[in-house]
Amino acid sequence: MSRPSPVSVWCERVIEGGWLLALLLIPTYFNLLSARHFEPDKATTLRSIVIIMLAAALIHALEKISTPRPPANGNGDVNSAPWWRRIAAVPLAIPTLIYAAVFVLATVVSVAPLVSFWGSYQRLQGTFTNLSYITLGVLIALYLRRRAQLDRLVAVMILSSLIAACYGLVQHVQLDPLPWRGDVVSRVASTMGNSIFVAAYMIMVLPYALYRGIIAMHHARSSQVSPPQPLIDLGWGAAYALLALAALALVFAAMMFGAVVRAADLRYWWVYPGALVVAGGLFLLIALAPHRAERLTFGKLIPGILLIGYVFLLGVSYTLGQGPNQRVVPLEGRPGVEWPLWLGIATVLMAAGYALVILLPRRPDAPSRLSYVLEAVGAFVIAALLLIATFFTQSRGPWIGGFAALFVFFTLVIVLALRRAHRDNPERVRLWRGLLIGEVALAIALGGFLAAFNLSDAPVFQQLRDVPYIGRMGRLLEVESGTGRVRWLIWFGDDKAGGAVGLIRSNPLRMIVGWGPETMFVAYNPFYPPSLTSLEARSASPDRSHQAYLDEIINKGLLGLISYLFLLFSFFALAWRLMTRLNDWGLQVLIIAAVAAVTAHAVEGLTGIPIVSTLMLQWVSFAVVVSAGGIAGMYRLPGMPPVQAAPEKVPASPGSPTPDNAIRSSRTPKDREPEKTTTSARQRDGRRTQAVRRGSSSGRPTASRTRQEGRAAAIAVYAVILIIALLSVWAFNVDSVLADMRLQQAQGYIDNPGGRLEQQIIGASYLLDAIRMEPDQDFYYLTLGRSLMTMVTLRADEARRNGATLGQIDPNASVATLLQLDDTAALQSFVLQRTPMELLSYARAVLLRAQQLAPLNKDHAANLARMYNFWYQNLSGGQDREALMQAIEWYQRAHTIAPQDVAILNEYATAVARSGDHDQALTLLEKSRWLDPLYNDTLLRMGDILRTQGKFADAVDHYLMVLERDPRALDGQITAIAAALSSDPDQMKRLRDGYLSARSSRPDDPQLSSIIGLLSVRAGDLETAASAFAEAVRLQPDNLEARQNYTIVLSDLLRYDQAAQQAQELLTLASQRQETTDQQRAAIEALLGYLRQRASDG
Repeated sequence: MSRPSPVSVWCERVIEGGWLLALLLIPTYFNLLSARHFEPDKATTLRSIVIIMLAAALIHALEKISTPRPPANGNGDVNSAPWWRRIAAVPLAIPTLIYAAVFVLATVVSVAPLVSFWGSYQRLQGTFTNLSYITLGVLIALYLRRRAQLDRLVAVMILSSLIAACYGLVQHVQLDPLPWRGDVVSRVASTMGNSIFVAAYMIMVLPYALYRGIIAMHHARSSQVSPPQPLIDLGWGAAYALLALAALALVFAAMMFGAVVRAADLRYWWVYPGALVVAGGLFLLIALAPHRAERLTFGKLIPGILLIGYVFLLGVSYTLGQGPNQRVVPLEGRPGVEWPLWLGIATVLMAAGYALVILLPRRPDAPSRLSYVLEAVGAFVIAALLLIATFFTQSRGPWIGGFAALFVFFTLVIVLALRRAHRDNPERVRLWRGLLIGEVALAIALGGFLAAFNLSDAPVFQQLRDVPYIGRMGRLLEVESGTGRVRWLIWFGDDKAGGAVGLIRSNPLRMIVGWGPETMFVAYNPFYPPSLTSLEARSASPDRSHQAYLDEIINKGLLGLISYLFLLFSFFALAWRLMTRLNDWGLQVLIIAAVAAVTAHAVEGLTGIPIVSTLMLQWVSFAVVVSAGGIAGMYRLPGMPPVQAAPEKVPASPGSPTPDNAIRSSRTPKDREPEKTTTSARQRDGRRTQAVRRGSSSGRPTASRTRQEGRAAAIAVYAVILIIALLSVWAFNVDSVLADMRLQQAQGYIDNPGGRLEQQIIGASYLLDAIRMEPDQDFYYLTLGRSLMTMVTLRADEARRNGATLGQIDPNASVATLLQLDDTAALQSFVLQRTPMELLSYARAVLLRAQQLAPLNKDHAANLARMYNFWYQNLSGGQDREALMQAIEWYQRAHTIAPQDVAILNEYATAVARSGDHDQALTLLEKSRWLDPLYNDTLLRMGDILRTQGKFADAVDHYLMVLERDPRALDGQITAIAAALSSDPDQMKRLRDGYLSARSSRPDDPQLSSIIGLLSVRAGDLETAASAFAEAVRLQPDNLEARQNYTIVLSDLLRYDQAAQQAQELLTLASQRQETTDQQRAAIEALLGYLRQRASDG
């Protein structure tokens, strides 16, 4: 066999480095500088890695084709078979191809093909990302050819999980430097921002950690090597522990840095991912086990050099960056400013670990029993950390998935051990049978307890349900409240809409092919159960059903579900076949770990959402099993070289030593037979070679020159492939992340409640940058449109203050014009030169572009309706009826897209009422009330329309129903209501009495007392008004408005002494307020003088 070229060797290194980097970065990476932080950033990272791996694989294939191969042996070559037969011979190839083909089909027929392919803004889990998972698995299966590679993969996977597990524990003990919005103490979220997500990931890594621990203990028990110097093995164990701790300390330092060091730009984007890469290098050093190497190579020093370089670069960057654009913002009660100390700790730990690595003697021979014990201890410690962190997530779905994984893992391990004992060690049969019976009995007992815990109302179980953490397992069947109710409504809907099941049953054709990946967000709207609005945000629309198998049907139809189940069944069948036919105990347990990991994912998916990390691990587990079979000689994978048959060896039992690199199977496939080369054949080859060498000397330079030209052309092709790959990474992934980082910067300006026009302009400038990077992302246009509407409001207020005109609509306004404004100064000049109506024209153009990009998104139609409604009410003063008609038209479109959205329906009804059609408006509101009887806004709007019609009694009836649910619901319009009811004092008193009843449940609310006072004044009941205002002043002595009203009412009651006293208090308070003008102070002084005069007059 020909020796691989340097290009081939480096391609294989890049591919292996890619999957190791993915196993490190995807679970641990998040981006504080982007708006989405977690899942989309993980998806783009994975896609980038896979693109580079795919480019390396393509170069490797071309290099292999261009490299001369020796003639095929007489037995034939497996590569000479037809291509389709070679593909079919690869385990899991057919199920994988079917699964991928269904994904592509569902994308082609999707209701939103672009979203299905690229992925939604919120998750980025489209076909592109899913094909990346598949490609990662395929590349691992094709290029993982040696046992050492398999060991590295598992070791890096396990060590990388330390970051997620330990960060979760840091959150639980309240030492998290990052100020997350949600509760990450009682339910840790770690590096994934969601407690369910991180638990779902950790339960998939857990079986692999148990595998390493069990195999190490097996080797320790069977090892015959006793360490002559135990301190050496202990030293190596300490070295690895120090390196792992150095990696964790470095990552923690990077988190602290990101929490407290604030910069106006993106200069420190590299700090956290850089720390992860350096930590990954230290983990890889541990995985390479330098204590078993004959010598210490330079490559093993690179992780330490990288750590020192990282610390130096961060220190220099921070020092040089000092200035107004960089500041340190300590967070009260959180660590962060100590990040230099933790960098020093990481450096010291690394140096100590490397010192031991360099100074300790190496053991390239058979490892000792103690070294295996230490390896087992390390694996079991990691497993324990994963279990503890999973427990602190309080995520019941992953808990059940973890229990299922542990049951599968230990059951299969014991079953295989029992089989081997029957064959090789009969005296241990009883032991293994007893363990199997005990393990199954324990599982049945736990299952029975769990059933009783959820079904029984016995006092002991009722008390247990209130115990923190454990109590959640007693509420698995609760569907009347909490997350159980949310899932039930999403799955089955309510009496108004059918939920996910209703969506699936609504269209037989779509039931087969699906609505398209990532389209539930828009497809689900007509089936959204209004009852869900009382449990989640009213504007929210589920993009996942929280049930992976329902999601398969919604996204890809029954074809998708069947293809996925076929893939799972094929995987489990392959794993069982390999487990039962292999004699290599280490590979058997590894396959069991992969099966347990996939089982955890499959079970957790019954109530969860597959995420980037778990989907990646699923395909990695598929590839691990396929590669394990190829390494063991059960079949020959493409690109795998023929292996000479090893002498027959006695199969090992669980109690006998089995080297890690042993290759044993119960059969030897024909395609693994050694090639036979006869002496005569070698002689013919030799003569042929000599004949070539004796050829014409003039031909040798020509042939050499031809080879050189061909090699140059090949290198050029390889360079083009690499350039295309790098450009693809930038265009399809990096650009997306940078655009989202621009959005994050923009939100810091446009979401500021007290923001001025200048801040909106800066934010809009960042948004324009984001749109230039991602011109097809509708969410960026939506946000820019919102910012422009805020600018319109600010400019209109300024124009009214200055007595300027609001201008006219610009018919030529376009998004392209805005995109030509390439900096903040240009945008500022543009905004200041436009009238409010001209700016509104550009806001309309931006919102229309968002709607064109995602026409099925209800928010875009609703935002256009709100824009026209704002135009009609605020800019035209109710005079431009065409704007109102446009608002009604867009509201109608939004209602058609989302007929169950009562918020949009209510706004639609109000716009119809403004057009004068009150009856239709009330009909729409009655429908809204039927959909969601608990929505107060509906009753309030009905009351307003009835009030407009002069039906005061009916209007007050609705207002009283609103007050029973929320006594503060009318605050914003109580003045207008009181003015309208002035002509009907009886209804005014009814409303006042309703407030008196509401105050009985909230006696300490000063605002309710003030409203009672206002309504009492309008109803002519000054005594009640005085009592109410007196109570308001008592509850809120510094309230100038309440004290002023109290003063006036006292004056109207002719209680001038008390009124003068309150006026004096009012003047004192007003004098202490800087915002009080001289005119206001003078008015109060005049009132005080008047009251004193009247009091003195008697």
